[in-house]
Amino acid sequence: MVRAGIFLRNQLALLGIRYLLDAEADIQVVFATSTPFAVAADSVDCLVLELDLLDELPAPPRGTAGLPAARTVVLTGDGAGPGRGVAPDRLGETHPIEDAPLLLVDAIRRVAGPGAAAGGPEAAVRQGVATLSPREREVLGHLVEGCTHHQAARRIGISQHTVDTYVKRIRSKLGASNKAQLVRAALGAPRAQSPHPGHRQRQQVET
Repeated sequence: MVRAGIFLRNQLALLGIRYLLDAEADIQVVFATSTPFAVAADSVDCLVLELDLLDELPAPPRGTAGLPAARTVVLTGDGAGPGRGVAPDRLGETHPIEDAPLLLVDAIRRVAGPGAAAGGPEAAVRQGVATLSPREREVLGHLVEGCTHHQAARRIGISQHTVDTYVKRIRSKLGASNKAQLVRAALGAPRAQSPHPGHRQRQQVET
């Protein structure tokens, strides 16, 4: 069971993300609040918070350890990066808050998992390859060949919106933050072929 804590100022987002996580059998929300407080290392396995609240987290009491930075999932707005002197490699993962419904659950499992802090982004990418579905591997293969999302959609026979969704899932599963990491991951992922290459049908997003 992954124990998660949530710090979000926006009450609607706070309730929405808590509802999202409560629906997962392997995630327990220990707290969900807009008021930052010192988080002890043994109280939660992962911390989800907004970028603006990073500097407001109080230090743990003397003689106790706080939650490692690598066990955090930071949600940003307007495509903002970590910023404000926070080194990206000292954070578990950073994602736009608008992508939280799609990416957050997998991100929490990655950063809270055994060895997540020590493995680094490349290890997370390698481990994530095995979790890709055949369609996700096919989409990834086209992107590595240099296709745009639109071109990949035309080759496969699905909508560009569907390809966009697959790419978000791929990035989430691989923990990849850039195209170079996706390319390296694709080298070890067998290319999946469409079941009917001569007559491809438009398909719905896999669930």
